[in-house]
Amino acid sequence: CFKYWQRVLLEYACRLFSYEGLPESIPAHEIDLIAYMIGYCPLVTVANGGKTDWIAANSSGMFGLTDYVDMFTKINFATPLHFGERTIDKNCIIIPNNSLKTPLITRINHYATLLAHTDISLVAELVNDREIDVLEAINQASAESAQEQFSKRYDGIPSAFVNKGFSQFKHNFISGRSQEQSEKLWQLRNNIISGFLEEIGVKKSMDKKERQITSEIQADDEMLTLNISDMLECRQKAFKKFSELSGFEVTVSCNIDYTNFDEGGVDIEKTP
Repeated sequence: CFKYWQRVLLEYACRLFSYEGLPESIPAHEIDLIAYMIGYCPLVTVANGGKTDWIAANSSGMFGLTDYVDMFTKINFATPLHFGERTIDKNCIIIPNNSLKTPLITRINHYATLLAHTDISLVAELVNDREIDVLEAINQASAESAQEQFSKRYDGIPSAFVNKGFSQFKHNFISGRSQEQSEKLWQLRNNIISGFLEEIGVKKSMDKKERQITSEIQADDEMLTLNISDMLECRQKAFKKFSELSGFEVTVSCNIDYTNFDEGGVDIEKTP
């Protein structure tokens, strides 16, 4: 469950931005993947058959002291085919994920853990909804036969008891169950997804505002705008410098209209 949700949330995040004008040697999705993993994406020059290409380095470390703890002058990088040292803003460009170079993967893992626990609880609740009684066995052989039957029922396989102990089962009928708990878990799942999207600056179209006053709505929208606009601005500034060094005119745009949340949000499932 955790790995599934980790991939889903990372996929959501990778739909936020579009890049136009990149050199063929840099796949657009690699920029966001690397930035989300380590907090920034370094673009470096490499020799390729007598010419110079730009690539995104998936493993790197910055060094070279400046007056500030989060700013450096050089970088060591490595890819499966290249490695070396580069000078930042000369033959290397750093694309921050945000102003603090904070990775997104820690936040993704946090929400993936919550969603995995919710899914496990939801599966257990749905299985329990199928039960109408609890069986009480008088010996181990009968208990094993009952456990085998329940395992098949869990998998949706019709089955009957093989009473190995030639004994009887006592049926303890339980009160009728409702779908209320399952619905609560499903709503919790959706709320967790919405919480993750809001943290990166996206409000889902299903989010309601009826119970919020105007000032609360404006405050929420301003915080969402700060998150996603900061990420976009960091990318645009970095690619402006990249264009000056490489000659490639790269434009970065956001696939979310975060300036118009009054329309009810966006549907992340339909984002390109």
